[in-house]
Amino acid sequence: MSVDNEKLIAQYLLGELPEEQQVELEDRAFSDREYFASITAVENDLIDEYVRGELSGTERQRFETRFLASAERRKRVEFAKALRTVVSEPVVAEKKLVPESRSWSWRESLYAFLGGLNPAARLALVAAAILFIAVAAWLFVETQRLRRQVNQLQAENQSGQNLQQALEAERKHNAELNARLDQEKQQREQTDESLRQLTETTEATNPAPAPVIASLTLLPGLSRGGDQKPSLDLSNDARLVRLQIGIDPEEQYKTFAVELRTSAGRPVWNRENLAARTRRGTRAVGLTLPAMVLKPGDYELRLRGLTEAGGAEDVGFYYFNVSKR
Repeated sequence: MSVDNEKLIAQYLLGELPEEQQVELEDRAFSDREYFASITAVENDLIDEYVRGELSGTERQRFETRFLASAERRKRVEFAKALRTVVSEPVVAEKKLVPESRSWSWRESLYAFLGGLNPAARLALVAAAILFIAVAAWLFVETQRLRRQVNQLQAENQSGQNLQQALEAERKHNAELNARLDQEKQQREQTDESLRQLTETTEATNPAPAPVIASLTLLPGLSRGGDQKPSLDLSNDARLVRLQIGIDPEEQYKTFAVELRTSAGRPVWNRENLAARTRRGTRAVGLTLPAMVLKPGDYELRLRGLTEAGGAEDVGFYYFNVSKR
């Protein structure tokens, strides 16, 4: 392993690298066993230098705050200290055979220590070292797994926020529709009340003559832009309008609903549960409404058949215009 690579790993262990570079180094160690072994070797060197007091002040401070943050690493440092204490005793005993000018490296001291152990103790030490490496590898893998889980939870949280915003928009839209329906219902009730009052007033003031009723027959098949749209000419004394809406005799619906709108789409009159009558081979739906609600202009009438399941299906659209004299 090159010196630059050892220096880079040492910076990673001491927490001196940027977050992005630390992630790259961890990913490499996860996929490359040899590189993971290099990290373990540099860890051992750092521990040995710390025990011998060879780290600088800054390195020693980062070692104690960063490296020793792990309980497992603190155990390894304590083991190294104890090992150095044990190794120093054989070295003192053999000083007579070794020239005083020679300084032993930690590797030589370790070899000397291992050579002085009996086979059982040596086997136990090797087993402890293997167990330590396995625990370190498991901790590394577990850290990667937890990091991936955190990223996944953050992504799910963002998705949940987007869903909440969509639900809030849909709730607001439904509230607007309900308000519009309430407004149309209130308008229809006011029109019904006006019709009732008009009928009562007419009967009270002039009970003898019947109210003037204007009638118009609408046939299916006319388009909105056709030139032959039927016309309803209302006189000033007209009080009611009777519309006969022709339908196909083969239509099987028993009841119908009518929606009358202006050409601009403004609601004018709505009725439901209207029955169809058959006369002389033709079938028609009758609709009576006050003449006062019809202003001069073009109108569209939508006829829908009501199903037994409570639904409604379009039967046809009818177009006519109103004029007054």
